[in-house]
This record gives sequence, structure tokens and C-alpha cells, in this order.
Amino acid sequence: MGFFYSLLSSAAFGLIPLFSLPLMAQGLSPATVLFYRFFISTVILGLFLLLRGECFYTSGRNLLKLAGMSLMYALAALLFIEAFAHLPSGVVATLQFSYPVMVMLIMIAFFHERFSWITALAVVLAIAGVYLLSNGAPTAESHAESAAGINALGLILALASAVCNAVYITSIYAARLTNITGLMLTFYVMAFGAFCSLVNSLASGSFQLLGSWKELALALLLAVITAVLSNFTLILAVQRIGSTLTSVLGVMEPVTAVIVGILVFNEPFSIPLLLGIVLIAASVVLIMMGGHIRLVLAKRKAAKQGINPSS
Repeated sequence: MGFFYSLLSSAAFGLIPLFSLPLMAQGLSPATVLFYRFFISTVILGLFLLLRGECFYTSGRNLLKLAGMSLMYALAALLFIEAFAHLPSGVVATLQFSYPVMVMLIMIAFFHERFSWITALAVVLAIAGVYLLSNGAPTAESHAESAAGINALGLILALASAVCNAVYITSIYAARLTNITGLMLTFYVMAFGAFCSLVNSLASGSFQLLGSWKELALALLLAVITAVLSNFTLILAVQRIGSTLTSVLGVMEPVTAVIVGILVFNEPFSIPLLLGIVLIAASVVLIMMGGHIRLVLAKRKAAKQGINPSS
């Protein structure tokens, strides 16, 4: 069940383009789409937590930390959706999926994590994957504009989204929040995300009310599937198979986005695109499995030298 929950969680994350692109096609701005995703998720999670009898109280220090973390999460989501206008959604999802490599680099730079050949190889694979995607992925627009310029903007937005997501994840580690469960953390992040998105859309004059049952249905599906279901099954997966395996199986997120983009939105597909996706996915898996790989190699080396690795 742990593997099932993990695959379901990552696939649900990968469905973000399926519901957000039609909403933006109806005229809703990315900030407005994100507001509905976060707001509806907050209401659903709040009701669920109330039914479980959980306490919503947390300290003022925790709230300040949560607000800062949520700002990075909301910014990552906004840049992610904005990039859809410049690159195929599957390419954007793959580029954004490189965030675990960036997390590792941040941990090395600021938290004294050890730099190893595994990290170096993962970085090389990720850079190669980004290069292939930026050169082999057609743009999302059919205008006779400079394809390189459009691709460059989409590339910057997607990678900036990955950086913000990496900072958010690293901040969870650095903040050391006390007396707060995973679901409660998700609730507060969604609530602060809804507030940030609402302020952004109002300040830019782009806020819109949902104008039809179709838009309401899409907003509900976006929130329930890509936020509530994905985060809940992620927690269930981590509880059963651990964070490393759950993270590795997160590779289903860009794969799902690519499949949806090709089958639903008729997005182009090419060999460089496939190779780029494979290289970035391989770099992420390598980062996630780095500790296990080092342990296996150490045991083999010890066995060859006739040393008991447990001693």
C-alpha cells in the first residue's frame, strides 16, 4: 500500500496541468487559479482536521515560520503555472522536478552536507537534461516569434519554481517546527498560500469569480486531486515505506504531466525531450538513493577487505 500511495500521490501532483490549463483558457489568471486551489484545499483539510478532533493552535513563532515557508511554496506554484504559457506543461513539470537536486546543493552550501561523487554525477545529469529540454522542446506558442527567447523565459520560470520549492523544503528542515502534524502543516501552508494568491491577484487586478459550473468543477478537481489527495497520500506513503522510496517514486509526477500534455493538449514530443526527462529523473533518483548506494558500496569494500561493516 505504501508504494500504491506514493505512486498515487506523485501522479496526482502531475495532473495539475489537466485542470489548471482549462481554467486559464477560460480567462482566469494564474494567481486566481492558485487562490481557488489553495482556498478550497484549506476548507476541505480544515473540515477533515475538525472531524479528527485535532487542535489548530500553534505558537506565534511557528506561525511566522509557516508564513515564510508558505510564501516560497506559493511563489513556486505561481512560477510553475506561469511557465505553462511558454513551454509544454510536461517539460515544465520535468524541469520543476529537478528540485531535489537543488535541495541537496542548498544542504551542502548552508548545512554542511557532504559533497560526493553521487551529488556531482546527479548535477551533471540534471544539467544535461535541462540542456536537452531547452534545445529539444518546442515552445507552447505557435507565433512566429523567437523560439529561443520564449524557451529561455519558460526555462527560467520553471527552474525558478524548482529553486523556490527547494527553499521551501529546506526551510521545513531548518525551521524545526514543534507540535505540528504533517496534515496540520499542509493546512497552514495551503491557508497562507490562499492568502498570498488572493493578495497577488487583487493587487494585479486579475482576480475573477468563477463564472460557470464547469469552472467550479475544474477548481474543485484541481484542489481535491492535486492538493488534498496528493498531500494526504504522500503522508500515508512516507509512514509506510519511508521518505526516500516515496521521493524516488515521485518520478511519476513529470511522467504523468508529459502523458497528459501529449494525450489531452496535443503537446509535441521528441527524442531530445524524452532523453531530457530521463536524465533529470535519473539525477533525482540518484540523489534520493545516494545514502543507500554509499552504504552498499561501503559494505562491499569492507567485505573484500575482510572487515565486518557493522563493527
